[in-house]
Amino acid sequence: MSEVSRIVQRIDTERLRRARELSELKVRMTEMEGASKYGVNSKALIVLSYAHWEGFYNECVTYYIEALKEADKKVRDTSWLLLIGVLRPDLQRLRDRNHSSSAEIEFVERLRSLLDSDFNNFDNMSIRSRSNLNFATLKNNFNILGFDISPFQRWRIKIDKELVGWRHSVAHGDEPDLSSVDLHRHVQFTQDMLLLLADTFQNDLFNKSIYSEI
Repeated sequence: MSEVSRIVQRIDTERLRRARELSELKVRMTEMEGASKYGVNSKALIVLSYAHWEGFYNECVTYYIEALKEADKKVRDTSWLLLIGVLRPDLQRLRDRNHSSSAEIEFVERLRSLLDSDFNNFDNMSIRSRSNLNFATLKNNFNILGFDISPFQRWRIKIDKELVGWRHSVAHGDEPDLSSVDLHRHVQFTQDMLLLLADTFQNDLFNKSIYSEI
């Protein structure tokens, strides 16, 4: 089995681990039948569901970049916008030096070599989530990755209002409106989104010609 094949399997293994933990939550919710939707158990379920959503996305990013690194891919040949992850430190230096003439010259001089970069020095933070994986963030990151956002489009409102919005309300000490919510379905929705994330990253690896051996 190739290293890339193992990375693809690691994505599945991690998704299944998280899905099992979420399934345990559904069982616990059944055992707590009649408990208030506004109680601490419900709030814990909402926060943990979001944690799995964002955490799994970030792990997929890590595994994906690791696979491209192992395959010795050039960044620009994978997705042109992924060069953001290579140029990020230089862009920051350019900002720090107030875009002075000398800083701009140095940036352009380095640009030639940076355009031929592989993933060894790629900055994952350019495509990771930092505590707010709403639809806009996902769409922006998918644009950089060169992924199709359309499979997630139909779930845009549920991602923003329920998966992300409820979590933020709980985290800020507010009371999200759960009056008409089926928390079992909320867990199932989270599991479905994890599967969709896994499919997106894995399919992209499968579709690249260098992965035809998988």
